Amino acid sequence: MRRGFTLLEVLVAAIILTIGLLSTLEVIAACAGMSHKIDQRSGAMMAARSKLEEILKEPVLQVGTDQGKGVDTTTDYDWEADIQQSSNAGLLVITVRAEHRVTHVDATLTALRRPDLQNTDATATGSTGTTTGTSGTTGTGAAGTGGGAL
Repeated sequence: MRRGFTLLEVLVAAIILTIGLLSTLEVIAACAGMSHKIDQRSGAMMAARSKLEEILKEPVLQVGTDQGKGVDTTTDYDWEADIQQSSNAGLLVITVRAEHRVTHVDATLTALRRPDLQNTDATATGSTGTTTGTSGTTGTGAAGTGGGAL
């Protein structure tokens, strides 16, 4: 009886090993490609979020659209902003979309906000800042002045 492997057994084992290695390499390549897409989508989300936060900081918003090339000089993402009236009269819908110039990977974010934050704050402060009590005490608003007499 002979010990060892025949040439046919070695070839079959080599083919099975090659198929297994090629399958593993395909999975690794797919994971690398997916990781690259996720990185680009994450970059698009960060660009859209940065632009959305910039818009939300504005004291007064007006209905309309705007677009631009890059959020700053280091990004390859272009953005589009759309501000529309919502079904609620006191709120605006802000939609920002960022897209990579080369790969066209994009992300869209939406937020709701009042059109004018300054007027809302002034109204709340003005309504409490000038009230005077009937017993001669003054209101305790932002101005802190009231002319109640005893």
